[in-house]
Amino acid sequence: MNSTQEHWWKLSLRLKLRESSGDAFQDFFSDVMQKVHGDDFVRVRPFGQKGDKGCDGYLQSTGQVYQCYGALNGDKGKVAYLISKMEEDFAKAKNGIGAIMKEWYMVHNLIDGLPVEAVETLEKLRDENRETKFGFIGLEGFEQRVGRLEKSQIEEILGPVATNHDSQNLQVAELRDLISGVIEATEKSNPELTNIDPVPADKLDANDLPEYWKTLISSGWQNAYIVADYIDNHHDPLIGETIAEMFNVRYKYLKAQDLTPASIMDGLYVFVTGIGSVAPARQVAAMALLAHLFESCDIFENVSVEDAP
Repeated sequence: MNSTQEHWWKLSLRLKLRESSGDAFQDFFSDVMQKVHGDDFVRVRPFGQKGDKGCDGYLQSTGQVYQCYGALNGDKGKVAYLISKMEEDFAKAKNGIGAIMKEWYMVHNLIDGLPVEAVETLEKLRDENRETKFGFIGLEGFEQRVGRLEKSQIEEILGPVATNHDSQNLQVAELRDLISGVIEATEKSNPELTNIDPVPADKLDANDLPEYWKTLISSGWQNAYIVADYIDNHHDPLIGETIAEMFNVRYKYLKAQDLTPASIMDGLYVFVTGIGSVAPARQVAAMALLAHLFESCDIFENVSVEDAP
């Protein structure tokens, strides 16, 4: 596995967490844990009237009990619900399986971070239950666990990702399909066209994008000229301006939600590919399109003269 594939899987994991909610998120967590720990991890499901007794998974060797919170689209807005869930689920676990519980963890998919109220609640539970260890498992915890797996195991839970060979052999048919999808969305929303300014070369650093996104966009630049050539030779002479404006609108929509630069870029990627598993050939085409747009249109902030190094 090369470093580019690792970055692709980092993106795939983020999208998987964001797209999984409720039982689907619990199932994904259990899949990861069983890959890492084998039979030591016990997948738990409610049976009978007593349910799961506040336990969504159990690691036998350490006595760790896990409770999952998979928010829809990774939405951190339901703070009151999260707090009450933490308190109620721990109380159920303590009363139901307290004899075997040595540690308690809240597993979540809030990849941009937890509300401070959740931290305060965990500290309160820790103070009131000194005999039990507490913690959260979020994006970083998933990355650590997935990182311990073999390549074949990662593919089983996250799907295949593009290789350097794939990146060097962009399929124009995939690019055509992606651009057609953007055009269709554009026609439905009918955005107002504006002039799009060029993007400085140091825009990646200026917008505080994480390393995996810098690497993926940089890998897409090798195919950006193919995207430019396709657009320049398209039968619609305004297609370039239309696509640029559509992404400008989408960027502003995502930014208005107070998302991190990484999550904004995640959202733009999903805007191109759609939700769900994406084949390597389409991954390459999507990154080429994003790299072209990132370099030539206003989907992130431009660098001012004062900010330039």
